[in-house]
Amino acid sequence: MKTIYLVLFFGLFIAIHSYAETFIDGASVIAPVIQKSSHQSVVEKGKQPCVVIYQVYFSNQSQLPLLNSDILHQWKQSIEGQCVSESTLLAYADKLNEQLSQIGYITSYIHYPQQALLFGVLNIELITGKLSRIEYQDNQQEHHSLKTAFPIKYGQAFDIYQVNQGLMNLRNTQLIPYQIQIISENEEKNISRIVVNGRARRALKGRLSVESKYSQELPAHTVSNIFMLANPLLLNDFFYVGIERDMGIEPDKKLKSAALFYSLPYHYWLFSLYGGYQENTSYKNIQLMESIDLQQDLRSRLMSLQGEYFFHRTANSITSISIGSQIQTLDLFLEHYRLESQKRFSTYGLVGMTHKRDIRGGNATFIVKYKQGTDWFGSSNKSAFTTAKARIYQFSADVQSLFTFANQPMYHRHEVDVQLSHAKLDPLLERNSITGKFGIRGFTNSSNIEDGGENTLQIKNELGWLTPWHDLQIYGALDLATTSNKRANFWHENLLIGSELGVRGQYGCVDYQFFMDTPLWKSIALNTEAINMGVKLSMTY
Repeated sequence: MKTIYLVLFFGLFIAIHSYAETFIDGASVIAPVIQKSSHQSVVEKGKQPCVVIYQVYFSNQSQLPLLNSDILHQWKQSIEGQCVSESTLLAYADKLNEQLSQIGYITSYIHYPQQALLFGVLNIELITGKLSRIEYQDNQQEHHSLKTAFPIKYGQAFDIYQVNQGLMNLRNTQLIPYQIQIISENEEKNISRIVVNGRARRALKGRLSVESKYSQELPAHTVSNIFMLANPLLLNDFFYVGIERDMGIEPDKKLKSAALFYSLPYHYWLFSLYGGYQENTSYKNIQLMESIDLQQDLRSRLMSLQGEYFFHRTANSITSISIGSQIQTLDLFLEHYRLESQKRFSTYGLVGMTHKRDIRGGNATFIVKYKQGTDWFGSSNKSAFTTAKARIYQFSADVQSLFTFANQPMYHRHEVDVQLSHAKLDPLLERNSITGKFGIRGFTNSSNIEDGGENTLQIKNELGWLTPWHDLQIYGALDLATTSNKRANFWHENLLIGSELGVRGQYGCVDYQFFMDTPLWKSIALNTEAINMGVKLSMTY
Protein backbone atom coordinates (compact mmCIF):
# COMPACT_ATOMS: atom_id res chain seq x y z
CA MET A 1 0.00 0.00 0.00
CA LYS A 2 2.83 2.40 0.88
CA THR A 3 4.47 1.61 -2.44
CA ILE A 4 1.32 2.68 -4.33
CA TYR A 5 1.14 6.02 -2.41
CA LEU A 6 4.80 6.67 -3.11
CA VAL A 7 4.36 6.08 -6.86
CA LEU A 8 1.33 8.42 -6.97
CA PHE A 9 3.22 11.15 -5.09
CA PHE A 10 6.18 11.09 -7.49
CA GLY A 11 3.81 11.11 -10.46
CA LEU A 12 2.01 14.22 -9.17
CA PHE A 13 5.32 15.99 -8.43
CA ILE A 14 6.64 15.34 -11.95
CA ALA A 15 3.39 16.65 -13.51
CA ILE A 16 3.44 19.88 -11.49
CA HIS A 17 7.13 20.43 -12.16
CA SER A 18 6.64 19.98 -15.91
CA TYR A 19 3.70 22.44 -15.90
CA ALA A 20 5.69 25.12 -14.08
CA GLU A 21 8.71 24.73 -16.37
CA THR A 22 6.51 24.96 -19.48
CA PHE A 23 4.99 28.26 -18.36
CA ILE A 24 8.24 29.84 -17.24
CA ASP A 25 9.85 28.99 -20.60
CA GLY A 26 6.88 30.33 -22.60
CA ALA A 27 6.19 33.49 -20.56
CA SER A 28 9.52 34.89 -19.48
CA VAL A 29 8.02 38.27 -18.48
CA ILE A 30 7.29 37.03 -14.98
CA ALA A 31 10.91 36.78 -13.95
CA PRO A 32 12.34 40.15 -15.02
CA VAL A 33 11.57 43.40 -13.22
CA ILE A 34 9.10 45.41 -15.30
CA GLN A 35 10.07 49.07 -15.26
CA LYS A 36 7.49 51.82 -15.44
CA SER A 37 8.95 53.71 -18.37
CA SER A 38 9.77 50.83 -20.73
CA HIS A 39 9.78 47.04 -20.77
CA GLN A 40 13.05 45.32 -21.53
CA SER A 41 11.59 41.86 -22.11
CA VAL A 42 11.40 40.49 -25.65
CA VAL A 43 8.06 39.00 -26.61
CA GLU A 44 8.43 35.93 -28.84
CA LYS A 45 6.43 35.83 -32.03
CA GLY A 46 3.75 33.25 -32.44
CA LYS A 47 1.17 31.88 -30.09
CA GLN A 48 1.87 32.47 -26.42
CA PRO A 49 0.80 30.16 -23.59
CA CYS A 50 -1.54 31.60 -20.97
CA VAL A 51 -2.42 30.86 -17.37
CA VAL A 52 -5.70 31.62 -15.61
CA ILE A 53 -5.26 34.11 -12.74
CA TYR A 54 -7.43 33.28 -9.75
CA GLN A 55 -5.97 35.62 -7.14
CA VAL A 56 -3.90 38.83 -7.15
CA TYR A 57 -1.86 40.02 -4.18
CA PHE A 58 -0.37 43.52 -3.83
CA SER A 59 2.49 44.37 -1.48
CA ASN A 60 3.62 47.75 -0.06
CA GLN A 61 0.20 49.31 -0.64
CA SER A 62 0.27 50.75 2.90
CA GLN A 63 3.02 53.13 1.77
CA LEU A 64 0.64 54.76 -0.73
CA PRO A 65 -2.23 56.32 1.28
CA LEU A 66 -4.12 57.55 -1.80
CA LEU A 67 -4.33 53.98 -3.09
CA ASN A 68 -7.47 52.89 -1.25
CA SER A 69 -9.11 49.47 -1.05
CA ASP A 70 -11.71 50.31 -3.71
CA ILE A 71 -9.01 50.99 -6.30
CA LEU A 72 -7.15 47.80 -5.41
CA HIS A 73 -10.40 45.84 -5.68
CA GLN A 74 -10.99 47.22 -9.18
CA TRP A 75 -7.45 46.33 -10.18
CA LYS A 76 -7.91 42.76 -9.00
CA GLN A 77 -11.28 42.35 -10.71
CA SER A 78 -9.86 43.54 -14.04
CA ILE A 79 -7.52 40.50 -14.30
CA GLU A 80 -8.81 37.79 -11.97
CA GLY A 81 -10.49 34.99 -13.92
CA GLN A 82 -8.62 35.78 -17.14
CA CYS A 83 -6.10 33.65 -18.96
CA VAL A 84 -3.03 35.87 -19.21
CA SER A 85 0.06 35.75 -21.38
CA GLU A 86 3.21 37.84 -21.45
CA SER A 87 1.60 40.56 -23.59
CA THR A 88 -1.43 40.61 -21.29
CA LEU A 89 0.75 41.19 -18.24
CA LEU A 90 2.68 43.94 -20.03
CA ALA A 91 -0.57 45.72 -20.95
CA TYR A 92 -1.87 45.24 -17.40
CA ALA A 93 1.32 46.81 -15.99
CA ASP A 94 1.00 49.80 -18.32
CA LYS A 95 -2.60 50.27 -17.25
CA LEU A 96 -1.82 50.18 -13.53
CA ASN A 97 1.16 52.50 -13.91
CA GLU A 98 -0.97 55.01 -15.79
CA GLN A 99 -3.62 54.89 -13.07
CA LEU A 100 -0.94 55.33 -10.40
CA SER A 101 0.10 58.54 -12.14
CA GLN A 102 -3.52 59.69 -12.33
CA ILE A 103 -3.94 59.04 -8.61
CA GLY A 104 -0.90 61.23 -7.97
CA TYR A 105 2.06 58.87 -7.58
CA ILE A 106 4.00 60.02 -10.62
CA THR A 107 7.29 58.33 -9.63
CA SER A 108 5.85 55.05 -8.29
CA TYR A 109 5.24 51.95 -10.41
CA ILE A 110 4.39 48.25 -10.18
CA HIS A 111 6.89 45.41 -10.34
CA TYR A 112 6.44 41.68 -11.01
CA PRO A 113 8.80 39.70 -8.75
CA GLN A 114 10.08 36.31 -9.92
CA GLN A 115 7.24 33.81 -9.72
CA ALA A 116 5.81 30.76 -11.50
CA LEU A 117 2.11 31.69 -11.24
CA LEU A 118 1.58 28.34 -9.55
CA PHE A 119 -2.11 27.72 -8.81
CA GLY A 120 -2.99 31.00 -10.62
CA VAL A 121 -1.66 33.39 -7.95
CA LEU A 122 -0.15 36.67 -9.21
CA ASN A 123 2.03 38.73 -6.87
CA ILE A 124 2.53 42.43 -7.64
CA GLU A 125 4.94 44.67 -5.78
CA LEU A 126 4.33 48.42 -5.58
CA ILE A 127 7.63 50.29 -5.89
CA THR A 128 7.18 53.64 -4.15
CA GLY A 129 8.84 56.80 -5.42
CA LYS A 130 10.66 58.58 -2.61
CA LEU A 131 12.28 61.97 -2.17
CA SER A 132 15.83 62.56 -1.00
CA ARG A 133 15.89 66.37 -0.76
CA ILE A 134 14.52 69.70 -2.02
CA GLU A 135 16.95 72.39 -3.11
CA TYR A 136 17.31 75.64 -5.02
CA GLN A 137 18.87 75.44 -8.45
CA ASP A 138 21.25 78.39 -8.02
CA ASN A 139 23.22 77.18 -5.02
CA GLN A 140 22.11 73.52 -4.87
CA GLN A 141 21.49 73.86 -1.14
CA GLU A 142 18.50 73.17 1.03
CA HIS A 143 16.77 76.11 2.70
CA HIS A 144 14.34 76.27 5.61
CA SER A 145 11.77 78.00 3.38
CA LEU A 146 11.55 74.83 1.27
CA LYS A 147 10.95 72.63 4.31
CA THR A 148 8.03 74.81 5.42
CA ALA A 149 6.61 74.99 1.89
CA PHE A 150 6.55 71.32 0.87
CA PRO A 151 4.57 68.91 3.13
CA ILE A 152 6.85 66.00 2.20
CA LYS A 153 8.90 63.78 4.49
CA TYR A 154 12.23 62.63 3.12
CA GLY A 155 12.49 58.89 2.56
CA GLN A 156 8.73 58.39 2.26
CA ALA A 157 6.47 58.09 -0.77
CA PHE A 158 5.25 61.42 -2.16
CA ASP A 159 2.54 62.40 -4.61
CA ILE A 160 1.95 65.21 -7.09
CA TYR A 161 -0.56 66.94 -4.81
CA GLN A 162 2.09 67.46 -2.15
CA VAL A 163 4.33 68.92 -4.83
CA ASN A 164 1.56 71.25 -6.05
CA GLN A 165 0.84 72.35 -2.48
CA GLY A 166 4.49 73.24 -2.03
CA LEU A 167 4.53 75.15 -5.31
CA MET A 168 1.42 77.08 -4.24
CA ASN A 169 3.12 77.98 -0.95
CA LEU A 170 6.19 79.22 -2.83
CA ARG A 171 3.98 81.39 -5.04
CA ASN A 172 2.37 82.97 -1.98
CA THR A 173 5.11 85.59 -2.36
CA GLN A 174 3.22 86.70 -5.54
CA LEU A 175 6.13 88.78 -6.86
CA ILE A 176 8.64 85.95 -7.36
CA PRO A 177 7.95 83.43 -10.16
CA TYR A 178 8.80 79.85 -9.27
CA GLN A 179 9.07 76.66 -11.30
CA ILE A 180 10.15 73.23 -10.14
CA GLN A 181 11.65 70.07 -11.61
CA ILE A 182 11.56 66.50 -10.34
CA ILE A 183 14.88 64.85 -11.16
CA SER A 184 15.70 61.16 -10.73
CA GLU A 185 18.67 60.67 -8.41
CA ASN A 186 18.83 56.90 -7.91
CA GLU A 187 16.89 54.79 -10.40
CA GLU A 188 17.65 51.53 -8.64
CA LYS A 189 16.08 52.73 -5.37
CA ASN A 190 13.56 54.97 -7.20
CA ILE A 191 14.68 58.10 -5.35
CA SER A 192 14.19 61.61 -6.75
CA ARG A 193 14.86 65.20 -5.73
CA ILE A 194 12.96 68.45 -6.31
CA VAL A 195 14.87 71.38 -7.78
CA VAL A 196 13.36 74.87 -7.46
CA ASN A 197 14.60 77.39 -9.99
CA GLY A 198 16.13 80.54 -8.53
CA ARG A 199 16.98 81.07 -4.88
CA ALA A 200 15.50 82.36 -1.63
CA ARG A 201 15.25 86.11 -2.13
CA ARG A 202 13.09 89.15 -1.43
CA ALA A 203 11.28 91.40 -3.89
CA LEU A 204 9.71 94.86 -3.73
CA LYS A 205 6.96 96.39 -5.81
CA GLY A 206 4.77 99.47 -5.62
CA ARG A 207 1.66 100.71 -7.35
CA LEU A 208 0.49 104.33 -7.47
CA SER A 209 -3.12 104.97 -8.54
CA VAL A 210 -5.23 108.04 -9.22
CA GLU A 211 -9.01 107.80 -9.56
CA SER A 212 -11.64 110.36 -10.44
CA LYS A 213 -15.31 109.42 -10.10
CA TYR A 214 -18.21 111.41 -8.72
CA SER A 215 -19.73 110.18 -5.45
CA GLN A 216 -22.32 111.69 -3.13
CA GLU A 217 -20.79 110.14 0.00
CA LEU A 218 -17.04 110.12 -0.72
CA PRO A 219 -14.53 112.46 -2.39
CA ALA A 220 -14.53 112.25 -6.17
CA HIS A 221 -10.76 112.49 -6.60
CA THR A 222 -8.50 110.13 -4.68
CA VAL A 223 -4.91 108.94 -4.80
CA SER A 224 -3.63 105.64 -3.39
CA ASN A 225 -0.30 103.92 -3.03
CA ILE A 226 0.29 100.20 -2.54
CA PHE A 227 3.59 98.80 -1.31
CA MET A 228 4.27 95.06 -1.56
CA LEU A 229 7.14 93.12 -0.04
CA ALA A 230 7.61 89.49 -1.06
CA ASN A 231 9.34 87.02 1.23
CA PRO A 232 10.30 89.49 4.01
CA LEU A 233 11.20 86.68 6.47
CA LEU A 234 12.33 84.25 3.73
CA LEU A 235 9.43 81.98 4.70
CA ASN A 236 7.43 82.39 1.47
CA ASP A 237 5.46 85.11 3.27
CA PHE A 238 3.92 88.24 1.78
CA PHE A 239 3.42 91.74 3.20
CA TYR A 240 1.16 94.43 1.80
CA VAL A 241 0.36 97.97 2.92
CA GLY A 242 -1.94 100.42 1.17
CA ILE A 243 -2.70 104.10 1.80
CA GLU A 244 -5.50 106.14 0.22
CA ARG A 245 -6.64 109.72 0.66
CA ASP A 246 -8.50 112.47 -1.14
CA MET A 247 -6.71 115.10 -3.22
CA GLY A 248 -8.14 118.00 -1.22
CA ILE A 249 -10.16 119.38 -4.13
CA GLU A 250 -13.49 119.07 -2.27
CA PRO A 251 -13.26 120.79 1.14
CA ASP A 252 -16.56 119.30 2.33
CA LYS A 253 -15.45 115.67 1.78
CA LYS A 254 -12.36 114.05 3.25
CA LEU A 255 -11.06 110.50 3.14
CA LYS A 256 -8.09 108.82 4.79
CA SER A 257 -7.57 105.08 4.87
CA ALA A 258 -4.79 102.60 5.46
CA ALA A 259 -4.64 98.82 5.29
CA LEU A 260 -2.03 96.14 5.86
CA PHE A 261 -2.00 92.45 5.11
CA TYR A 262 0.41 89.64 5.95
CA SER A 263 0.23 85.97 4.97
CA LEU A 264 2.42 83.03 5.94
CA PRO A 265 2.07 79.47 4.54
CA TYR A 266 3.11 76.30 6.32
CA HIS A 267 2.51 72.94 4.62
CA TYR A 268 -1.29 72.68 4.25
CA TRP A 269 -1.99 75.88 6.25
CA LEU A 270 -2.15 79.51 5.21
CA PHE A 271 -2.23 82.06 8.05
CA SER A 272 -3.22 85.65 7.33
CA LEU A 273 -3.54 88.89 9.27
CA TYR A 274 -5.42 91.96 8.07
CA GLY A 275 -5.79 95.39 9.63
CA GLY A 276 -7.54 98.48 8.32
CA TYR A 277 -8.35 102.05 9.33
CA GLN A 278 -10.63 104.54 7.59
CA GLU A 279 -11.64 108.09 8.41
CA ASN A 280 -14.38 109.92 6.53
CA THR A 281 -15.20 113.60 6.99
CA SER A 282 -18.36 115.22 5.66
CA TYR A 283 -20.71 118.05 6.57
CA LYS A 284 -24.24 117.26 7.66
CA ASN A 285 -26.95 119.86 7.29
CA ILE A 286 -29.09 120.25 10.42
CA GLN A 287 -32.18 122.47 10.39
CA LEU A 288 -32.69 124.21 13.75
CA MET A 289 -33.67 127.87 13.87
CA GLU A 290 -31.58 128.16 10.76
CA SER A 291 -29.69 125.82 8.52
CA ILE A 292 -26.35 124.73 10.02
CA ASP A 293 -23.65 122.55 8.50
CA LEU A 294 -21.94 120.43 11.15
CA GLN A 295 -18.71 118.53 10.57
CA GLN A 296 -19.17 114.78 10.92
CA ASP A 297 -16.22 112.41 11.27
CA LEU A 298 -16.57 108.65 11.03
CA ARG A 299 -13.58 106.56 12.12
CA SER A 300 -13.60 102.80 11.78
CA ARG A 301 -11.02 100.09 12.47
CA LEU A 302 -10.95 96.43 11.56
CA MET A 303 -8.58 93.59 12.36
CA SER A 304 -8.96 89.94 11.40
CA LEU A 305 -6.87 86.82 11.90
CA GLN A 306 -7.54 83.69 9.87
CA GLY A 307 -6.13 80.23 9.33
CA GLU A 308 -7.00 78.31 6.15
CA TYR A 309 -6.42 74.57 5.80
CA PHE A 310 -6.29 72.92 2.35
CA PHE A 311 -7.65 69.45 2.99
CA HIS A 312 -8.57 68.17 -0.48
CA ARG A 313 -6.87 68.56 -3.83
CA THR A 314 -7.41 66.93 -7.22
CA ALA A 315 -5.91 67.49 -10.65
CA ASN A 316 -8.26 70.43 -11.32
CA SER A 317 -9.68 71.53 -7.95
CA ILE A 318 -8.77 72.45 -4.40
CA THR A 319 -10.96 72.70 -1.29
CA SER A 320 -10.16 74.41 1.99
CA ILE A 321 -11.77 75.28 5.31
CA SER A 322 -11.01 78.40 7.33
CA ILE A 323 -11.45 79.60 10.88
CA GLY A 324 -10.73 83.02 12.31
CA SER A 325 -11.81 86.02 14.33
CA GLN A 326 -12.55 89.65 13.57
CA ILE A 327 -12.64 92.85 15.62
CA GLN A 328 -14.39 96.03 14.51
CA THR A 329 -14.61 99.44 16.18
CA LEU A 330 -16.39 102.59 15.07
CA ASP A 331 -16.54 106.14 16.46
CA LEU A 332 -18.73 108.99 15.28
CA PHE A 333 -17.72 112.62 15.96
CA LEU A 334 -19.90 115.69 15.53
CA GLU A 335 -17.89 118.91 15.53
CA HIS A 336 -15.01 116.97 17.13
CA TYR A 337 -17.22 115.66 19.96
CA ARG A 338 -17.55 111.89 20.20
CA LEU A 339 -21.13 110.59 20.26
CA GLU A 340 -21.04 107.82 22.86
CA SER A 341 -24.40 106.45 21.70
CA GLN A 342 -22.88 105.72 18.28
CA LYS A 343 -19.75 104.00 19.59
CA ARG A 344 -19.19 100.41 18.43
CA PHE A 345 -16.87 97.64 19.62
CA SER A 346 -17.76 94.25 18.15
CA THR A 347 -16.02 90.90 17.79
CA TYR A 348 -16.93 87.95 15.58
CA GLY A 349 -16.01 84.33 15.05
CA LEU A 350 -15.60 83.23 11.43
CA VAL A 351 -15.76 79.83 9.76
CA GLY A 352 -15.91 79.09 6.07
CA MET A 353 -15.25 76.73 3.18
CA THR A 354 -13.78 77.54 -0.23
CA HIS A 355 -13.79 75.40 -3.36
CA LYS A 356 -11.78 76.42 -6.43
CA ARG A 357 -12.10 74.54 -9.67
CA ASP A 358 -10.66 74.77 -13.16
CA ILE A 359 -13.30 74.77 -15.86
CA ARG A 360 -13.11 74.88 -19.62
CA GLY A 361 -11.32 78.09 -20.51
CA GLY A 362 -11.30 79.48 -16.98
CA ASN A 363 -11.92 78.84 -13.30
CA ALA A 364 -14.66 79.00 -10.70
CA THR A 365 -14.58 79.84 -6.99
CA PHE A 366 -17.34 79.02 -4.50
CA ILE A 367 -17.28 80.31 -0.90
CA VAL A 368 -19.54 79.67 2.09
CA LYS A 369 -19.00 81.66 5.30
CA TYR A 370 -20.64 81.97 8.69
CA LYS A 371 -20.10 85.02 10.92
CA GLN A 372 -21.14 84.87 14.58
CA GLY A 373 -21.12 87.84 16.94
CA THR A 374 -19.29 87.20 20.23
CA ASP A 375 -18.46 88.96 23.49
CA TRP A 376 -14.71 88.39 23.35
CA PHE A 377 -12.35 91.00 24.87
CA GLY A 378 -15.25 92.70 26.63
CA SER A 379 -16.95 93.70 23.39
CA SER A 380 -20.65 94.33 23.03
CA ASN A 381 -22.56 93.86 19.80
CA LYS A 382 -25.54 95.76 21.12
CA SER A 383 -26.39 99.13 19.61
CA ALA A 384 -29.31 101.43 19.09
CA PHE A 385 -30.30 99.33 16.07
CA THR A 386 -30.12 95.83 17.51
CA THR A 387 -29.70 93.95 20.79
CA ALA A 388 -29.06 90.49 19.33
CA LYS A 389 -25.71 89.06 18.34
CA ALA A 390 -25.18 88.84 14.62
CA ARG A 391 -25.54 85.50 12.86
CA ILE A 392 -24.67 86.05 9.23
CA TYR A 393 -24.52 83.54 6.36
CA GLN A 394 -22.62 84.51 3.23
CA PHE A 395 -22.54 82.65 -0.10
CA SER A 396 -20.56 83.71 -3.16
CA ALA A 397 -19.64 82.33 -6.56
CA ASP A 398 -17.19 83.74 -9.09
CA VAL A 399 -16.90 82.16 -12.55
CA GLN A 400 -14.44 83.46 -15.15
CA SER A 401 -13.87 82.04 -18.60
CA LEU A 402 -12.31 82.81 -21.97
CA PHE A 403 -14.00 81.94 -25.26
CA THR A 404 -13.91 82.81 -28.95
CA PHE A 405 -16.66 84.63 -30.84
CA ALA A 406 -16.32 85.36 -34.56
CA ASN A 407 -12.65 84.38 -34.30
CA GLN A 408 -12.12 87.06 -31.65
CA PRO A 409 -10.98 86.37 -28.05
CA MET A 410 -13.61 87.23 -25.47
CA TYR A 411 -14.02 86.82 -21.73
CA HIS A 412 -16.96 86.52 -19.38
CA ARG A 413 -17.18 86.95 -15.62
CA HIS A 414 -20.21 86.13 -13.50
CA GLU A 415 -20.41 86.89 -9.76
CA VAL A 416 -23.14 86.11 -7.23
CA ASP A 417 -23.11 87.27 -3.59
CA VAL A 418 -25.80 86.46 -1.05
CA GLN A 419 -25.97 87.51 2.61
CA LEU A 420 -28.65 86.23 4.98
CA SER A 421 -29.14 87.05 8.65
CA HIS A 422 -31.20 85.70 11.53
CA ALA A 423 -31.22 89.01 13.41
CA LYS A 424 -31.32 92.71 12.67
CA LEU A 425 -27.88 93.98 11.71
CA ASP A 426 -25.99 97.14 12.53
CA PRO A 427 -26.13 99.30 9.36
CA LEU A 428 -22.71 100.83 10.07
CA LEU A 429 -20.84 97.56 10.61
CA GLU A 430 -22.65 94.49 9.36
CA ARG A 431 -24.96 95.27 6.48
CA ASN A 432 -23.89 94.84 2.88
CA SER A 433 -24.34 98.02 0.87
CA ILE A 434 -25.63 97.63 -2.68
CA THR A 435 -24.98 101.30 -3.49
CA GLY A 436 -21.96 103.55 -3.10
CA LYS A 437 -18.30 102.67 -3.55
CA PHE A 438 -18.77 98.93 -2.96
CA GLY A 439 -22.20 98.66 -4.58
CA ILE A 440 -23.23 97.53 -8.03
CA ARG A 441 -22.24 99.45 -11.14
CA GLY A 442 -24.69 102.16 -12.11
CA PHE A 443 -25.27 103.14 -8.46
CA THR A 444 -21.74 103.81 -7.22
CA ASN A 445 -22.56 107.55 -7.07
CA SER A 446 -25.99 107.25 -5.43
CA SER A 447 -27.00 107.86 -1.83
CA ASN A 448 -27.38 105.00 0.63
CA ILE A 449 -30.68 103.17 0.98
CA GLU A 450 -32.43 104.01 4.24
CA ASP A 451 -33.21 100.83 6.20
CA GLY A 452 -32.12 98.70 3.29
CA GLY A 453 -32.35 95.39 5.11
CA GLU A 454 -30.19 92.59 6.42
CA ASN A 455 -30.56 90.21 3.47
CA THR A 456 -28.91 91.11 0.18
CA LEU A 457 -28.42 89.62 -3.26
CA GLN A 458 -25.94 90.91 -5.83
CA ILE A 459 -25.44 89.54 -9.34
CA LYS A 460 -22.68 90.99 -11.49
CA ASN A 461 -21.99 90.13 -15.13
CA GLU A 462 -19.17 91.40 -17.31
CA LEU A 463 -18.49 90.61 -20.97
CA GLY A 464 -15.34 91.85 -22.68
CA TRP A 465 -13.45 91.78 -25.95
CA LEU A 466 -9.67 91.29 -25.86
CA THR A 467 -8.81 93.48 -28.83
CA PRO A 468 -5.56 93.08 -30.80
CA TRP A 469 -4.65 96.73 -30.17
CA HIS A 470 -1.93 97.02 -27.55
CA ASP A 471 -3.55 95.18 -24.61
CA LEU A 472 -6.82 97.08 -25.02
CA GLN A 473 -10.03 95.60 -23.60
CA ILE A 474 -13.54 96.82 -24.32
CA TYR A 475 -16.14 95.62 -21.83
CA GLY A 476 -19.74 95.97 -20.79
CA ALA A 477 -21.36 95.09 -17.47
CA LEU A 478 -24.89 94.46 -16.25
CA ASP A 479 -25.50 94.24 -12.49
CA LEU A 480 -28.53 93.49 -10.34
CA ALA A 481 -28.96 93.91 -6.59
CA THR A 482 -31.74 93.75 -4.04
CA THR A 483 -31.99 94.02 -0.27
CA SER A 484 -34.76 93.45 2.26
CA ASN A 485 -35.54 92.61 5.88
CA LYS A 486 -37.42 89.48 4.80
CA ARG A 487 -35.37 86.37 4.08
CA ALA A 488 -38.14 84.44 2.34
CA ASN A 489 -38.62 86.90 -0.55
CA PHE A 490 -35.89 89.48 -0.13
CA TRP A 491 -35.40 89.65 -3.91
CA HIS A 492 -38.77 91.45 -4.26
CA GLU A 493 -37.78 94.71 -2.53
CA ASN A 494 -35.32 97.52 -3.27
CA LEU A 495 -34.48 96.17 -6.70
CA LEU A 496 -31.69 97.93 -8.60
CA ILE A 497 -30.31 97.24 -12.09
CA GLY A 498 -27.31 99.12 -13.45
CA SER A 499 -24.80 98.93 -16.29
CA GLU A 500 -21.32 100.08 -17.22
CA LEU A 501 -19.35 100.48 -20.45
CA GLY A 502 -15.64 101.06 -20.54
CA VAL A 503 -12.17 100.36 -21.83
CA ARG A 504 -9.08 99.26 -19.95
CA GLY A 505 -5.57 98.56 -21.04
CA GLN A 506 -1.89 99.22 -20.55
CA TYR A 507 0.51 101.67 -22.13
CA GLY A 508 4.08 101.19 -21.03
CA CYS A 509 4.11 100.99 -17.23
CA VAL A 510 0.74 102.76 -16.92
CA ASP A 511 -2.57 100.91 -16.61
CA TYR A 512 -5.66 102.91 -17.53
CA GLN A 513 -9.43 102.52 -17.31
CA PHE A 514 -12.16 104.81 -18.66
CA PHE A 515 -15.77 103.97 -17.89
CA MET A 516 -19.32 105.24 -17.87
CA ASP A 517 -22.06 103.71 -15.72
CA THR A 518 -25.75 104.41 -15.58
CA PRO A 519 -28.76 103.12 -13.60
CA LEU A 520 -31.29 101.19 -15.69
CA TRP A 521 -33.96 100.40 -13.12
CA LYS A 522 -34.76 101.22 -9.49
CA SER A 523 -37.86 100.17 -7.60
CA ILE A 524 -37.39 102.81 -4.88
CA ALA A 525 -36.82 106.55 -4.77
CA LEU A 526 -33.07 106.99 -4.79
CA ASN A 527 -30.96 110.07 -5.40
CA THR A 528 -28.56 109.16 -8.20
CA GLU A 529 -27.01 110.54 -11.36
CA ALA A 530 -28.28 109.50 -14.79
CA ILE A 531 -24.72 109.03 -16.09
CA ASN A 532 -21.51 108.83 -14.13
CA MET A 533 -18.13 108.90 -15.85
CA GLY A 534 -14.76 108.12 -14.35
CA VAL A 535 -11.12 107.39 -15.00
CA LYS A 536 -8.44 105.42 -13.16
CA LEU A 537 -4.71 105.51 -13.85
CA SER A 538 -2.15 103.23 -12.19
CA MET A 539 1.62 103.03 -12.44
CA THR A 540 3.76 100.16 -11.21
CA TYR A 541 7.23 100.87 -9.91
